[in-house]
Amino acid sequence: MKLGILLVLHGSRVNEWRDVAVNYRDLLKNYFDLVQFGFIEFNEPTLRQATESLIRLGATKIVAVPLLFAAGAHFYRDIPRLIGVNENGKVNIDNKIVDVIIARPIGIDKRVAEILKERVEQAIDGLRQV
Repeated sequence: MKLGILLVLHGSRVNEWRDVAVNYRDLLKNYFDLVQFGFIEFNEPTLRQATESLIRLGATKIVAVPLLFAAGAHFYRDIPRLIGVNENGKVNIDNKIVDVIIARPIGIDKRVAEILKERVEQAIDGLRQV
């Protein structure tokens, strides 16, 4: 099995989203060989384009990892539809049938709370310097 990781980002008209995608992709390449990113809307590559890229690079199984905090319409409806996942959890690209597993969103996690705490402290420190 050759595992492909698909980072799923919402996307935005603000260019910073692409930088976030590139940097998370590069960080995850420390753990996984095949990592691509795709956007739900506004940016490219689309989720389908990124999935096609992973399969062309040899992925035989894909785990889509949403960079979302909670499950909602994007998680339940849009991500599978935009990737092209069928009712059996598979995608067919170039006559290659590949399993796609969609990981849960980030959710509640103490590690995220620690980052949020740091951001609050940085904001307070910034106010003190003004």
